[in-house]
Amino acid sequence: MANSDHLPAPDITNTTDTAPTRRWWRTPIMGWALTGVVFLTAETVVMSRWATTDARWFPSGHHDLSPSGKTTVGAFQALSIAGVILSVSWPLLQSVKQRALTIEAMVLIGYLSAFWLMPVVNYNGQTSSQSKYLIGTTDWGPHIPGWHGPDPETHNQALFVSWFALAEVMLWVLPTIWILRVAVRRWPYLSGPRLVLVALAASMVAEVVLEPVMVFLGGYIYVSAVPWLTLFAGHWYQIPLYAMIIAAIVYGFIPGLMCHYHQHHPHDAPILRGIQALPPVTRPWVATLSVVGMAQVSFLGLAISYAAISELAGVPATDLPPHLQ
Repeated sequence: MANSDHLPAPDITNTTDTAPTRRWWRTPIMGWALTGVVFLTAETVVMSRWATTDARWFPSGHHDLSPSGKTTVGAFQALSIAGVILSVSWPLLQSVKQRALTIEAMVLIGYLSAFWLMPVVNYNGQTSSQSKYLIGTTDWGPHIPGWHGPDPETHNQALFVSWFALAEVMLWVLPTIWILRVAVRRWPYLSGPRLVLVALAASMVAEVVLEPVMVFLGGYIYVSAVPWLTLFAGHWYQIPLYAMIIAAIVYGFIPGLMCHYHQHHPHDAPILRGIQALPPVTRPWVATLSVVGMAQVSFLGLAISYAAISELAGVPATDLPPHLQ
């Protein structure tokens, strides 16, 4: 059997080969692409309503932050900007090098497109909060049907916590891909449950490194959490363990494993299966829409999970600084 590390990735960019022979509209990739279209349509409606009614910059202010507090939150914003730039640069450079949109670039696009779902975390109350000291806009949550979150006049959506932050998914995805590649090279027949466990472990390592840094710097926090499942419960810097597991799955495990299967599995990633049945000229577009569908469904699952757990058993922190209230 050939080493799976050397299997060629199925071609999603070829626009010159023979016409499809199967019923392409019944393939998994088309189902996920249609899901992507539905989410993008809903996103367009919500953001258009916000843009034409309530869109504005969130009022700036000191919010009783001490000089050291301003430095700390400023460091968070600088690190977030650097993280976004780094996360965008690598897939962009790889796509330019290959003269085609890579699977990692599709993941980047997919998760960036999911930013509009950020307010769902606070769908029926305040589960999380972002520092009002950060550059941001007003909240578009009220334009999501059924939303009953915090007052949009006092709750912001920071540029590098909401708008562009999901680009940083690559800080979870790329290490996961690398660890999977190393593991498969070391154990060529690694597959099935063991491969899944490696992917999950790699994602958790990235999450354990990244999440505490973001919270402790005060850029965003978990306002409400389940005490017995939370580190530093009751404090503004509390970190729910269940949130870390969910984040690792959504940000690293799912997209990382998808990229790995696309690059190393003869039958492609599950959501991209059937791509060879598509008209060649449509393949890059449909593949991108399919990844968008996967990313938006995944992030919606994260947001609903956070909101539901907080609603059912969450206890608010009692020492929130003014800039995080």
